[in-house]
Amino acid sequence: MSKNEKKLNRSNEQATIRYMVYFLIFLLYLIPIIIVIMHGFSDYFQLFRRVTALTGISSLFIAIILSSLVRQSKKLFGTVYIKIHHFFSISGLILITLHPIIMAIDFGTTSIFALSFSSWDAFLTNGGRPALYLAYIATIAAVLRKSITKYWRYFHSIIYFAFIFGAIHGLRMGSNLSSPILYGLFIIMIAAVIANFFYKRYLNT
Repeated sequence: MSKNEKKLNRSNEQATIRYMVYFLIFLLYLIPIIIVIMHGFSDYFQLFRRVTALTGISSLFIAIILSSLVRQSKKLFGTVYIKIHHFFSISGLILITLHPIIMAIDFGTTSIFALSFSSWDAFLTNGGRPALYLAYIATIAAVLRKSITKYWRYFHSIIYFAFIFGAIHGLRMGSNLSSPILYGLFIIMIAAVIANFFYKRYLNT
C-alpha cells in the first residue's frame, strides 16, 4: 500500500470517527427534546424550561467528557480543544441559567434561586440551585486562570459537582425523567462523569 493510500485510509477513518462523535452528540440533544414533546406540555413556558434544563445538562456533560480528549480534539473536530470546550461550556451555562429564569417568570417568584438547607433530601431535590452557582464559580475560575494560576484548576473542577447536583435534581424533580430512556441516559451520564473525574485524577498523580 502506497503512502498516499495509507494517508487516505487514515483520513477516512478519522472522518468516520468524527461523524460518529457528531451523531452521539446530536442524540444527546435530540433524545431529551423528543421525550419532552412526546410527553406533552401545557404551555410554551413549560416546554422551554424543560428543554433548557435537559439540553443544558447535555452540554455540560459533553464539555466534561471532552476534557479527557484534549489531544484527540483536532482529529475529532478539526479544531483545537479549547474552542470546542468553550462552545459546550458556554452553551451549557446559558441553558441552565435560562431554565430557572423561565421558571421564575412563569411562577412569578424568585424563591427558586434560594438554596434549600432544611434537610439533605431537600438540598438534593433542589440540587439545580447549587448546581447553577457552582457552574458559575467554575466558569469564573477559568476566566481568571491567569490571575490564579495555582488554584484555578481546583475551582474549575467544581463543574463536576455542578453536573452531579443538576443531574440528581433532574432525576428527583424532572417530569420527563419518568421516561426509562431518559432516566437511563441520566444514570449513564452521571456514571461517565464520575469515572471521568477519577480518571483525570489518576492521570495527574
